[in-house]
Amino acid sequence: MENNTTLSRRVEHNSVIKYSIQGLLGVIVFILAKLVLKEDFNAFLQWWCVLLLLGITFLPLAQKIFSHFHDNGYVFAKTIGIALSGYLMWLFSSMKLLKFNTVSCFLVIIICVLVNALLLVRMKTEDKKAMFSAKKLTSMISEELLFLIIFLIWTYIRGFKPEAYGTEKFMDYGFMTIMMRGDYMPPKDLWFAGSTINYYYVGQYMAAFMTKLSLVKVNAGYNLMLMTLAAFAFVLPYSLIYNVTRNFLKEQDIRYKKSPVFAGLLSGAGVSLAGNMHFTLFYWIVPLIQTILGVKSEDKYWFPDSTRFIGYNPDTKDKTIHEFPSYSFVLGDLHAHAINIIFVLTVLGILFGWVLFRKKSMDNLPQKKPVGLAGVLHNIADPHILLIGFFIGLFHTTNFWDFPIYYVVSGAVILFFNLVMFRDCKIRAEKESYWLLRNPFIVTAIQGVTVFVISEVIALPFTLTFKQISTQVNLAMNHTPIYQLIILWGLPVTLIAGLLVDLISNYIQKINKPGEEKKGSLVYYNGGRSGSIVDFLGSLNISELFVITLGLCGIGLILIPELIYIKDIYSGDYKRANTMFKLTYQAFILFGVSSGFIFLKFIKARRFKWQLKFTIITLVLFLSSLWYTKVSVKAWYGNVFKTENYKGLDAAAYLKEKMPDDYLGIQWLNENIKGTPVILEANGDSYSDYERISVSTGLPTVLGWYVHEWLWRGSTEIVNKRAEDIKTIYTSGDIEQVRSLLDEYKIEYIYIGKLERDKYSDLNDQLLKSLGEVVFISPTTREKSYETYIVHVKQNE
Repeated sequence: MENNTTLSRRVEHNSVIKYSIQGLLGVIVFILAKLVLKEDFNAFLQWWCVLLLLGITFLPLAQKIFSHFHDNGYVFAKTIGIALSGYLMWLFSSMKLLKFNTVSCFLVIIICVLVNALLLVRMKTEDKKAMFSAKKLTSMISEELLFLIIFLIWTYIRGFKPEAYGTEKFMDYGFMTIMMRGDYMPPKDLWFAGSTINYYYVGQYMAAFMTKLSLVKVNAGYNLMLMTLAAFAFVLPYSLIYNVTRNFLKEQDIRYKKSPVFAGLLSGAGVSLAGNMHFTLFYWIVPLIQTILGVKSEDKYWFPDSTRFIGYNPDTKDKTIHEFPSYSFVLGDLHAHAINIIFVLTVLGILFGWVLFRKKSMDNLPQKKPVGLAGVLHNIADPHILLIGFFIGLFHTTNFWDFPIYYVVSGAVILFFNLVMFRDCKIRAEKESYWLLRNPFIVTAIQGVTVFVISEVIALPFTLTFKQISTQVNLAMNHTPIYQLIILWGLPVTLIAGLLVDLISNYIQKINKPGEEKKGSLVYYNGGRSGSIVDFLGSLNISELFVITLGLCGIGLILIPELIYIKDIYSGDYKRANTMFKLTYQAFILFGVSSGFIFLKFIKARRFKWQLKFTIITLVLFLSSLWYTKVSVKAWYGNVFKTENYKGLDAAAYLKEKMPDDYLGIQWLNENIKGTPVILEANGDSYSDYERISVSTGLPTVLGWYVHEWLWRGSTEIVNKRAEDIKTIYTSGDIEQVRSLLDEYKIEYIYIGKLERDKYSDLNDQLLKSLGEVVFISPTTREKSYETYIVHVKQNE
């Protein structure tokens, strides 16, 4: 009794010490944040508090899904919270039940708090004690600190180049600004007045939802959301692989201490910081060889080169894109594929949570009666399966490519595990009469149908108003040279191949030594090995099975663009660019997630001599790729150690310097115009400065970036008509014709600035001013020979 009391006091004392250290570290981080972020600290703090609130709110649900995780799935509770609460607000807005405003957003959060409180109340006492044990609380706080530190570092870096300007930032920022103004979903198309956005906008909607919840301005919300993604892209893989590795080491009876931390950090870095081997080759190896040979080269490494290698070096007619997360975070586009990173990682976490849950059920099966049909149906309606269905449906609205990708990845994980689980159940319940129990393919198919049906229902409010952009599948006529595939993907494929060789070699040894069962393997019985694929899968630890499945899916995603591509408006030299981009982006994530476990396994549980050299070589190459983020940050943001160059988080502040007249006009519009009346501005080509007014104000205009609207509308005819009508309004001398077009497009404001004058040299100022009241004007000065003004169109009585 005294020993137990002493041990309890010692644990309590140690916990107090840990909490104190964690608290002190938290205070230090916030002091640093206040010093480096300056006036942006309040926005940063408000945003972080919302994320903290979501994590705490959804912890009961997360505990149900991640009950066997060391941290209750705390970091996944945050992303599940963003997804579920954001979706609920989006659904209510789509059904016109609630306006998309701050009050409604908080109302939704209250609903989520009540639902999770109910889950907590209904939770078993032992589960509550486990959820709030000192060990799990310490883990959750540690991960919160890790997230906070990474979030702060990225936010600070972003402050050196905060502008939503260049590449596709106009589109991403514009989506957010018009949603911040609008009341209902789907949002109006800011570049196609009179219509709604026909693109996968729900990712940017989630950013707008977070912006409203945190009470920050949209020009800061854009950058805070982007850096939130970068932080989650590290911490989510960290948590997942920590638990994958911990499970493996426990079942192998290997002392692990900090080993799961090491594996988790490697995977977090592999997803969020690493570049591909193009970087390692052309930044490290080639310059070293040139130095040794005495060859001078004027070429300097430019970080986008790693994403534009196939088709560009050397120049060919097969130009492709092979980006990865760290490039996205540095570049700063808040695009669909980047936003969805946190949700696809959440799906991987849920899948492993399901695997752990089903494994525990298998462990208890011998002490229970056969599961029967009711048990099988219960497995199909498992909360893990339901939540996977929700996220797969969400992908239909955020980044459609991830819908089929992760439907297949989820199906592969579930099928492989079912093959083993149901085979073992059949052996231990031979008299079971239910045919479903004997056929894992049928059960997996039913689970697949369940996920698909749920996903379609979840996406229905979106698909009802959405016109499919591209669906035609064609055979790939161009193929990547082998050496380029090796440069880009040689390292991760080698890692997966090394793991596969290790697993197969060990299985062969087990076949030749019957009666010696592997620790932690999935198959319980000892005889009758036939060398079948199911026997092989059953010989694996669940962590091994999970990681090899992800790795093989990643290899498949690399190979698909070599076989087929999805036809879209990009033709000629760029036919398979988008297909390769979207598929290999996810392959990179799957490889990054898998890497930490493979390295740790080969270090802590080596079975063969070759693994030591293999691990040293591959780990050195992997670590060399992590320098990519440092190099790209310096190239894009400059010297971030010079705090005096910090500009802040205002994504629209660049206008004051680059377009001073437009900046003043935009300020007037934002301060004086409510709702979403149509404003006319000159349209232009994609990736140009045109549409700066609609983007910065959230006011819809008649036509925006040409190629983007061509893609979204599927036709150049309607786009060309609008372009011609805009020209007519700005240049015509026929006032009746102009007024007819103003009425057709319901234009309430006309903007005339430098870009309008550049595009239309014969712009008719006199007629334009006669159309209504000039409500804003920036007159000519010595520095500029033109005036900028806004006309409030007089409505016909």
